[in-house]
Amino acid sequence: MKIVAGSALQLEQETVKNLGLNVVEYPMYLNGDDYPVSMAMSREEKDILRMLLKDKNNKVTTSGLREQDLKKAYLACGGDKIISIHQAGKASTATSAMINRVLSENPELDVTFIDSHHLTAAYTVIVQQAAEAAAGGMAFDELKEYIEIIRDNTRHLGCVYDLFYLHRTGRLGLAKAIMGSAMKIIALLSSSGDPGVLVSIGKVKNSIQANTRFVNMVKEDMEKKNGKRVRCVISVIGPHEKEAQDLKSKLEALDFPVQAEIHYTNHSNMPHAGPDFYDLGYTIHA
Repeated sequence: MKIVAGSALQLEQETVKNLGLNVVEYPMYLNGDDYPVSMAMSREEKDILRMLLKDKNNKVTTSGLREQDLKKAYLACGGDKIISIHQAGKASTATSAMINRVLSENPELDVTFIDSHHLTAAYTVIVQQAAEAAAGGMAFDELKEYIEIIRDNTRHLGCVYDLFYLHRTGRLGLAKAIMGSAMKIIALLSSSGDPGVLVSIGKVKNSIQANTRFVNMVKEDMEKKNGKRVRCVISVIGPHEKEAQDLKSKLEALDFPVQAEIHYTNHSNMPHAGPDFYDLGYTIHA
């Protein structure tokens, strides 16, 4: 059995290889022209892309997964049973439509498409756990049910620093961007309410406040769900690895088991969240 995912996956290439994941790349465009991207991009190449994003004269965009890339990924699985897990359909309706089209036109492919209902780090922690379970020999029906269970017990939280980038991409008004930047406001976002829809959940003045808020949310979720342990992925871009490490340390200091990893973000997420952010995806396990 194989797991196929999209390059919105916030795992570094070595981890992807170790998990045996087949990843389909989202295309990227710089000012309308194809921009070379891949999951194998180096840290330096990601930082070059980050600086292109910070330049207000540039427009960096992505599109849905391409038909030929999806078919290539599925065929590369050599006839094995496939679970194809992707970001929330509301965030990429074009990708969902294309996957369904490929599957309807190629009935010989043994592919089950699962909408993760989540974005970025939350999507990532779901895919990572699914790949580990598949590698461990979990049967197909059990794995499908397992993915649905962890999907329902996963949450996404994030900190976005570049408010002017949010304005440029139409996610924030200019007045709010100017005022928030002047006051050094950090926007807190989540996509766990309406699946795949990023919404504001508040604002803070510094990462200490943000991380305290996030840790308290994890603790509240543990109580609500009668949780026993937590699995986390933290993704980061820009000069915020210290903040991400602080969040990881705070989570691991809680009085229940927490397994957390930090990964430098992949290219597909940058045009959406911007060049300066870190986010947290976590699953509560009962």
